[in-house]
Amino acid sequence: MKRQRGVTFIGMMFIAGLIVFACIIGLKLVPAYIEYATVVNILRDIARSPEGKGSPKDIQSSFRKHAQIDAIDTVKPEDIEVDKDGDQVVLRANYSVKIKLFGNLSACIDFAPSSGS
Repeated sequence: MKRQRGVTFIGMMFIAGLIVFACIIGLKLVPAYIEYATVVNILRDIARSPEGKGSPKDIQSSFRKHAQIDAIDTVKPEDIEVDKDGDQVVLRANYSVKIKLFGNLSACIDFAPSSGS
């Protein structure tokens, strides 16, 4: 008599549940990483543009305009730090995003975007 091999129905349901759980967590976290990439692109654009050579207030004003266009609420213009690296301007920001997953469980992600490579 041959022994059957394979996954049982309960095992298959458990694996499917894990996959669904991972997908739900991923779908909730992806927008925060998309926003991070957008902030990095904005900081790089400002640092390379003539506006990046201006005063910190000019840079913050430029960031405010870009953030309005791209609907960025987590990073405020006051969070932008302006540094000089030789003749280049380097813009940095540090911020955290708290994402409610389900029930009383949340994920807190710390980001540190920069215009430098």
